[in-house]
Amino acid sequence: MGQLDGKIALVTGAGRSVGLGIAQELAEAGASVAVNDLHPDRAEAARNQIKPAGGRVIAAAFDVASLAAVRAGVARVESQLGPIDILVNNAGIPEGIGATGPFVDSDPAQWHHNIDLNLYGSMYCIRTVLPGMAQRKWGRVIQISSGAGSRGVPQVSIYSAAKAGIEGLLRSVAIEMAQSGVTLNAIALGLMANTAERIGDSAYLQRIFSTIPMGRLGQPREIGACVVWLASEKAGYVTGQTIHINGGTVHGR
Repeated sequence: MGQLDGKIALVTGAGRSVGLGIAQELAEAGASVAVNDLHPDRAEAARNQIKPAGGRVIAAAFDVASLAAVRAGVARVESQLGPIDILVNNAGIPEGIGATGPFVDSDPAQWHHNIDLNLYGSMYCIRTVLPGMAQRKWGRVIQISSGAGSRGVPQVSIYSAAKAGIEGLLRSVAIEMAQSGVTLNAIALGLMANTAERIGDSAYLQRIFSTIPMGRLGQPREIGACVVWLASEKAGYVTGQTIHINGGTVHGR
């Protein structure tokens, strides 16, 4: 018996990397999982990689930065799997947008890419599933955030602002929902394995490794394991918290 048997989970941005690892861990814990991605082919490919232990796995392609798309996408997921019990907001890297450079040089017309996805996109998903969770007296909202939301990280100021904003929203909503059976928590990631894929510069990577006490990058399944715990009954007394998973990197350094 899996600890999440009978639960329905939606994982956004789950077509690859951390999101895929989260979806895999949830499926292996017994949950039925909707794998969201902006691209239908990526969502379908991820679905095909996941081996469910107890529930089902479906592809659910829609743009979380659009409220109308979120509402329609959630309705499709619930028509196929049932009401969503577990929401994991993982989508966080806008298409074609990397480090934005120094804030003083940034183009205000481009700020919305990170804000729309990381702040509004997460808010749209939470607002769409929260009433049903409250009505059923059980739910888990797990926000994938970043250490950049709570400490200074150069070149990604707009991304940092969006992550700080969504963590603040979660803390407030967690208090509002504290007696409803619904918990809301965030996981702030340190540097993950996909960093190496994006950078590709081994010398630069070695300098990055030197800042991480464990001397390595995080793996998607390690994040997935924490998500499974937060989604389980065992974490029922945990709400409004941000858990940092970063190989021992000192908070605030």
